[in-house]
This record gives sequence, structure tokens and C-alpha cells, in this order.
Amino acid sequence: MRYRYLILFLAGLLLPFAAAAQKETGTAAKDATSAEKQTGKEIYDEIGKRHGRRIEFEIQKMTLTDDKGAEEIRDLKRYSRTVGPGEHRYLMVFHSPPSIRGTATITWKRRFKKDGHWIYLPAAGGKPVRLVNGGKKNYFMGTEFTAEDLTSEPSDKLSFERLKNETLDGKEHFVIDVTPKDAELKAETGYKRRRLWIDKKNYFLMRTDYYDWRDTLVKRQTASNVKKIEDDTWRADTYLMENFKSGHKTRVEVIERNFDESSVPLELFFERTLTSGDHVR
Repeated sequence: MRYRYLILFLAGLLLPFAAAAQKETGTAAKDATSAEKQTGKEIYDEIGKRHGRRIEFEIQKMTLTDDKGAEEIRDLKRYSRTVGPGEHRYLMVFHSPPSIRGTATITWKRRFKKDGHWIYLPAAGGKPVRLVNGGKKNYFMGTEFTAEDLTSEPSDKLSFERLKNETLDGKEHFVIDVTPKDAELKAETGYKRRRLWIDKKNYFLMRTDYYDWRDTLVKRQTASNVKKIEDDTWRADTYLMENFKSGHKTRVEVIERNFDESSVPLELFFERTLTSGDHVR
């Protein structure tokens, strides 16, 4: 199996492996007529308005499958917290297998400043290592996710093209092509565009296709076991990322989830918490 940890100094993580534009608050039911008049950007923003939460904690099971069908299973915990307007922090901690126990990533997502991404490898000793420019394209901890797959960008850095609605699994979906328009983002991303399928009924992102700069489909992420958790907010309990170039897959299952303040204390998102080992709890 793949153990590429030491050469993958990156950190992204975010919303449960899939959501698009982050917003702190807001829900708005749309009738069929108004929904059909929405632009791609309006649909994209509605995803975050409905499904973003200020505090979130998850226990996850991750299964890595290579092109020969061999599997490696990992257990991890994911923490996210909004700390101010446009300011979000994320922590992912691996608890098993023993060879990577305590390995962690922290992301500080900041709207008006450069983001911060760090990875902590306890086996290597020392302090967390900050992700350097361009690291967003690297694959994360041997998975089929890159750092940029696990984070989202403000919609003002992106361009949107709404396409014809399509039916997936018997349900009608909005379809949007998303491309980077911000110069810095263009230089950092590994994708020419992403195509999104959003469930028309609940505005939940069900599928994302990733196209490289040659406009070749390289990966696909799909959500399943989707359920309503409160008001207009939904969550998927399973995500699958398929890499069509390597033949590898990464499956993430959410075992437990809550939105309690006590589960995500602010002190978790600092270097001292990692070096003290307090993050493995």
C-alpha cells in the first residue's frame, strides 16, 4: 500500500469532504420558477447558505483502495470552527493505523489574508510544517484528495456557467461548470474546471467532476447516504473519490457527527496543541 506521508507536506481539509462556497448563516426555500432563474453563482452560494455550520465535529473511517483492490483503513477525527466573518479553522487528526497516529493537519481559511496550512508528523519530530505555495496540487496523505479538493474558495474568485439540468439516480440536478478567474488561484490550482451536480430539491452537492488543464476528466467525487439534519441543512455520510488516471479510490464514511461547541474548543487549532499531543483525544 501507499505510504507517501513524508513527501506530502500539505494540509487542506474542510467541510465534510465536499461542500462548495462557505457561508456562516442563511437558508431560503426557493420555488421551482425562481430556482430555474438562478445563475450558476447564485446556486453555488446557496449551497453554503443552507449547509454551512459554525461548529462541526466528525469521527470518520477512511478506506484507501489501490488499482489491484488492496485496501488500507484509517480512523480519524475532523474538527471545524468559524471564528469570525470569513475566518474558518479546520483540524484533521489520524488515530490509526499506529504508524500515523497523531499525524494532523491544520488549516486557517481567511478571506482577507493568505490562508495557512500546516501538517504535523509526530514520527518526524519537531514542529508542524507549513504548506508552501503550489502545494494545493499535491495529494493528501496518500489519498485521492488534494489540498484544494478539501477547501473551497469565495465565489468572487471563480467564474460560473450554468448548464442544462440533468437527472441522476432519478432526481433532477442543477449542473454548473466552475473555473478559476483569480490570477493567484489560477497559478495554484491543478484544475482547469470542475463540473458540479447539485440536487435541485435541497441544494446539496452530490457529484463533482475534476478536469485538468488539458480538459481531461481525472477524478470524480460522489456523495451518498444523504440525510436531513436540521431545517434546510443536509449531510452525506459517505463520500467516494475516484481517480481515473491511477485507478485508486478513497472512501470516507462518517461514523459520528455533532455540532456542539464543547466538541471543538478553539485551542485545538494551534501548534502547541499538536506538539503537546493533546490533539489525540
